[in-house]
Amino acid sequence: SGSTREVDSSRHDDITEYVWSPDGQWLAYTLENDAGLTQVWLYSLADGTRTAVTEATSSAFSPAFDPQGRWLYFLANRDFQLQFSAYEQNYLYANATRIYAVSLAADGPFFDAETGHAPKADEDAASKPAPLRVDVGGMIGREQVLKAGNGNYRKLQARSGAVFYAAMPGGRDDGEFELRMLGLDADSETTIARGLSDYRLSADGKHALVQFDGKFARLETKADQDPAKNALDLSRMKVLVDPPREWHQEFVDAWRILRDWFYDPGMHGGIDRWNAVRARYEPLVAHVATRQDLDYLFQELVGEVQSGHVYVQQGDQPKVERMPGGLLGADIVADDSGYFRIARIFKGSSWSERGRSPLDAPGVDARVGDYIIAVDGVDARSVKNFYELMQDKGDQNVSLRLNARPQAAGSREVRVKALTSEFDLRYADWVQSRREMVDRLSGGRIGYIHVPNTAVDGNRELFRGLLAYSDKDALIIDDRYNGGGFIPDRMAEWLARKPLNYWKRRGLDPQATPMLSHDGPKAMLINGLSSSGGDALPYYFRKLGL
Repeated sequence: SGSTREVDSSRHDDITEYVWSPDGQWLAYTLENDAGLTQVWLYSLADGTRTAVTEATSSAFSPAFDPQGRWLYFLANRDFQLQFSAYEQNYLYANATRIYAVSLAADGPFFDAETGHAPKADEDAASKPAPLRVDVGGMIGREQVLKAGNGNYRKLQARSGAVFYAAMPGGRDDGEFELRMLGLDADSETTIARGLSDYRLSADGKHALVQFDGKFARLETKADQDPAKNALDLSRMKVLVDPPREWHQEFVDAWRILRDWFYDPGMHGGIDRWNAVRARYEPLVAHVATRQDLDYLFQELVGEVQSGHVYVQQGDQPKVERMPGGLLGADIVADDSGYFRIARIFKGSSWSERGRSPLDAPGVDARVGDYIIAVDGVDARSVKNFYELMQDKGDQNVSLRLNARPQAAGSREVRVKALTSEFDLRYADWVQSRREMVDRLSGGRIGYIHVPNTAVDGNRELFRGLLAYSDKDALIIDDRYNGGGFIPDRMAEWLARKPLNYWKRRGLDPQATPMLSHDGPKAMLINGLSSSGGDALPYYFRKLGL
């Protein structure tokens, strides 16, 4: 008819999950409620009514209709199983998701209570979907849990006789997932493939198109399929591109996306100003010669809204093959003899691949002041820049000839595994030098913790520092150069913790609860070179009165 109608709206988040029933008369979708939990709803095309399928007290999502119209499947987070921390008396709730099915008709069919299996399907009925019978009354409460165990699940889809879903064994934020299948008459789930980033099922459910490592593969929906062995050859798929026209369209799209999705409809200055921004920059697109030029124009465009977290992601950049140069975790200086000398060796952590220092590794006889006579048999005097000898040697085993004197006679061979980056070593040295200074100037009374970001590294460093220095009289939290990451409310909670009580045993010092707590004064160092969560952390610090 060409007419449109509003099904529902949300005040909290975009509505992005919605699926049609096999007969096209019902729409199932996910909606966030006022408590921040998501519910599955049904919308009737016939009479325009909306019905909640799941309760409001737990999150349900990813609805999928049974092709025969018997059930509506969905995922829900209803498991609360504690996982305790290895470091303190604290815990979290993970692997909260299970797969559920609710019978659309009040009288079933239902899954067998003992076996968990579905009743036998009518194959003839499956080939000719009839109008669904949906009894909305009592729908909440007649759902049943399927036999797959609890886990971190997303992307539920259903086909005749089975459900398919993405499982993330390492956690809900895993970048890759396992594609799993649970047959409705099966006692356990089947893993089809691993290391995927997306998937789509064929209509009959016998094949899946999967995405992995920037590639695509067509797989049978059977156990232990290898995407790499079934990768599709797309090398012959070509498209004719007119770069100037494409760049102009991308510019217009970028301007429109900001106009339509920026949090402030007034665009920090009024829509008339935003229209003028387009008029000012659009003529420059005609002078764009490379994708880098276009990205520069995008940066100028988004800068006009004067807001954080508005990014430009670079597109089709030319790729240049780079040789990973080798590094030794040391300061290497040229010597008048023509050889090179080790001026400083950065201390590493031999037990950590990330923190290892080649010249500081156990069994490596290398000392500050040693001369590097040769690298892999090449005389060091043959080059002016030491790193010419280390080209393409990153993460490779390298043979060095070292000597306390600038001569080949009497030199010794040392074998090391070179690095591709010294950033972690040099950063750790920077932190340690400041920690030692604080310790020296305070007579050991003040602990120093640098927080490089509010993502994984920053959370780890703050937690590790609080464990190590909770016995100090005071703490300095260095937030300078903090690159942000997660919203740092959890980090602020750690800093705000104070002992609630103490436990005393005969002959032993009292122990505080919570263990990870500090009751002394704290100071936070800041500068103008932090961003995002790095700005939020000192704001929270002040707001908590720390």
